[in-house]
Amino acid sequence: MNITKHIITRNECRLPLVIPREDGRNIPRFITIHETSIGLEKQPAYKDAKHYIELLEHPKGDPRVAYHFLCGDNQVWQLLPTWVRTAHSGSTEGNSSIGVEHLVNVETNFDKAIRNQAKLTATLMKMYGIHISRVVPHKYWSGKECPARLLAGEYGWDWGRFIRTTMDYYEKKDFFSDVDEGVK
Repeated sequence: MNITKHIITRNECRLPLVIPREDGRNIPRFITIHETSIGLEKQPAYKDAKHYIELLEHPKGDPRVAYHFLCGDNQVWQLLPTWVRTAHSGSTEGNSSIGVEHLVNVETNFDKAIRNQAKLTATLMKMYGIHISRVVPHKYWSGKECPARLLAGEYGWDWGRFIRTTMDYYEKKDFFSDVDEGVK
């Protein structure tokens, strides 16, 4: 599977950098895991990746909110360059991390979407030298119960299994070959 590049061009989602590299780009030190679900009390919606990409391109709320990747069961989208800082975590330090969402809807195979998210996470760990201890749920930064279904252990997955699966991909060097920082 290849990463589909669909880079969001609006500048409002690009926050000022805190500690830029020499070339002026963000230095990601964490990977933050999210999901598109709005909590356990709601049933997964019929909203597909196109819906979430459209929301990023034409936000109805805070225009600074965005994330870098969206993982579905059969496709992974890169929506922002990895060096862009964006408001996805609810904290200044967390907003310097790479935001990786997985798609939750009634038509998405949760197991496959989580596996794609774990493989992408392993790929990003390798690219940036990020230790597994710096792969954190959104809840780590904000207290928000996200990724809710993963943290609650739904669909046979929990946080521990996600971390173990990510490490399996990392140790086997099973990475996506076409992930890059994205265009400027």
